[in-house]
Amino acid sequence: MNRLDDLVDRARAGDLDAFAHLVECTQAMTYAVAKGVLRDASLAEDAAQEAYLRAFRRLADLEHAATFAGWLRRIVITTALNVRRARRATFLRLDDIPDVPMLDDAETRWTELQRRRLAAALLTLTPVERTLCDRRYHGRWTTGRLAHDAGVDETVIRKRLQRIRDKLRREIEVAEQRGIRPEEIRSDFPGRIIELLARPKLTDLPENPVGRILELLRSVYIGFEEVQLPEIIDFTGAMQAAADAMYIGEDELQRVDDRRILRYDLTLPLLLTTRYEGRPLRLLSAGKTYRRGRLDAMHLEAFHQGEIFCLDERSRLDQWQVTAQALRAVDVLLPGRAVKIVPTKYPMCSQAWELEVEDDGHWAEVMAWGVFTDTIVGHLGADPRVHTAIGVGYGLERFAMVRFGIDDIRKIDEARVA
Repeated sequence: MNRLDDLVDRARAGDLDAFAHLVECTQAMTYAVAKGVLRDASLAEDAAQEAYLRAFRRLADLEHAATFAGWLRRIVITTALNVRRARRATFLRLDDIPDVPMLDDAETRWTELQRRRLAAALLTLTPVERTLCDRRYHGRWTTGRLAHDAGVDETVIRKRLQRIRDKLRREIEVAEQRGIRPEEIRSDFPGRIIELLARPKLTDLPENPVGRILELLRSVYIGFEEVQLPEIIDFTGAMQAAADAMYIGEDELQRVDDRRILRYDLTLPLLLTTRYEGRPLRLLSAGKTYRRGRLDAMHLEAFHQGEIFCLDERSRLDQWQVTAQALRAVDVLLPGRAVKIVPTKYPMCSQAWELEVEDDGHWAEVMAWGVFTDTIVGHLGADPRVHTAIGVGYGLERFAMVRFGIDDIRKIDEARVA
């Protein structure tokens, strides 16, 4: 350690040979740290070299030679994170741990284990806390912008963020002290489910393509009540209550355990939680949905949908009214695009259609809608002889890809629009 301190002092005085010796003494550590972040040997080597260049340029900022190792480690982590973010801007690795907040604005000392523990800790936040967290750390909102959006003073937002960081810190510290592995933090959630749930809700970020599409969708459905739907569903109970809503294969379900699943669309949780109580229903919901399957330029395991639901007397609601409004929405989202309506079948619908849009010489399916069966209408508490129910589902990533010219769905997570 004394030798390392001496080398640091000499390097700060301009001794290049001393800095070369520092590199020899610490290169195993820097490479290991960089690889822990990037999980790629070649990228880790590049990040370590860049980190040494940054460290050399900033040696004058180092106050005490004894803190060199920790100081260098933080530079390596910051450099590696920047490399990873740059890669995610063009191609998102689906097994990457999602970006999560530092416990304070200057802290970047994260091990892979801590990042996984933090992903699990995020699940303990309330919906309001989670939105604030996603906007601050994934959306990079300033505290001023957060305060303006919430209609409060900036000091109030700073205090809220501090409470969130303290809450996350406590969760992580408890896990560390008990030696709990990430997948054990929530004993009822497997590690893969934790990772999917921890990914940011892009519909809460208006500068993200998905968030922008939702904003435009809301402008078409003014007056619709926006509702939040559960992400975790008792699948056994759901199949007893609304088995007709099942239209995907069992192998596509993201299972939490023997009974529970992550929602595979917004229709099922909407049908399970909505009840007709004598007044017309005009509902809008949006959020993440989850399916197992192939991962490629057009498919993710966690993606976003928008759902429109109408229930009313037949004399006041028909499928053509809803179709007309759905087509107006398409024109707002994708002005001037050629569209093609294709009849399709869903077990919970008596009639259904899919809509495809022309995109660079190809047809891309972006949405579907249908009239629910009398059985579903009765399940909702309405009278099928008097009432009808119609649903419209929008693939928000699909619309975003066409509107903003995104060629790979895995790029959307980090994309920004003006």
